[in-house]
Amino acid sequence: MGKSAPIIGVCAALLTSSGAQAYDDAAIYPAAQCAAFWLGFNDYAKRSPFLDSSPDDLNRSNAFRSVAVRLAPARVAEIDRTIQDQRSAMALLAEAVIYANDKQSRKVFETLTQTCESFASKHPETRDLK
Repeated sequence: MGKSAPIIGVCAALLTSSGAQAYDDAAIYPAAQCAAFWLGFNDYAKRSPFLDSSPDDLNRSNAFRSVAVRLAPARVAEIDRTIQDQRSAMALLAEAVIYANDKQSRKVFETLTQTCESFASKHPETRDLK
């Protein structure tokens, strides 16, 4: 099994957490998940020989969190918990794509980045992100 077993588990967890039920809750998916994605990506960048950590990643994460909080102001603790719960999985996803060149992970990564970009274009907090 080697390295691919944990990667497949991460991909399955990410797909499950962003499944049909989550589509009814934009504060969690995609807003909080996109916030977690950028934090995790930055975490991986800090330890990767292939990437440089960027404050832009943290700004993106904070912007998506702001959208989530605006959409569900009574659920800030849940939003923050979701972001922290998924942060390490997102770092593993980035590693699987960038370091291991895992095809399944790349598909999840690309779907998530497209979802985040599309979602970002509809919200003032994220509309001007680069």
